Amino acid sequence: MAQFDSILFDLDGTLWDATSVTAGIWQVVERNHPDIRGRVNRDTVQQYMGHTNEELASLLFPEMPFAEGYALVMESCREENRLLREKGGILYPDVREVLEALAGEYPLFIISNCQAGYIEAFLAYHGFEDLFTDHVSSGDFGLAKADNIRYICRKHGLKHPVYVGDTIGDCNASAEAGCPFVFVSYGFGQVDAKKCVAVAESPKNLLTILR
Repeated sequence: MAQFDSILFDLDGTLWDATSVTAGIWQVVERNHPDIRGRVNRDTVQQYMGHTNEELASLLFPEMPFAEGYALVMESCREENRLLREKGGILYPDVREVLEALAGEYPLFIISNCQAGYIEAFLAYHGFEDLFTDHVSSGDFGLAKADNIRYICRKHGLKHPVYVGDTIGDCNASAEAGCPFVFVSYGFGQVDAKKCVAVAESPKNLLTILR
């Protein structure tokens, strides 16, 4: 793989799996809104992982006016941020060791299509604040992932970053931002290997690829 100067990570499906917590939160939301009962479960959460909250509102509640669907999504997001700081998600095997090793060699960043506060909950629960130079979510400024990749690169003067993610959306955003893409096949999505500079079958495999 070509030389690079920084590593940009997706979060869900790449570093951890928080779908069980997210699905449980939707059960709470459904109790407040019986008309959507049974609409969202763990499989649904996994299926739509990686979309922005604006996209989720339309995907989950296509029959509703956008404002109503978006309000439901944001209701779940507020509770999700709170619970993830208490319960966390499930780190993929060896992620802590991999991040600690890579942070000693490169500046690390997280760029994710999640609400504001979600990345912060991940960092706080696992004590990763010191491992990452910066992070940005779609909820921070309302930007798409490709624009957030460009934002981080401009802000920190990155010339040759590499993006690590698990979905075709991550792959397409990387291409749009002119950034090489490493696909992690253990995550939620599927990507044609021809579109990636490398494929990691496990977090530990990232050490071999990224060093």
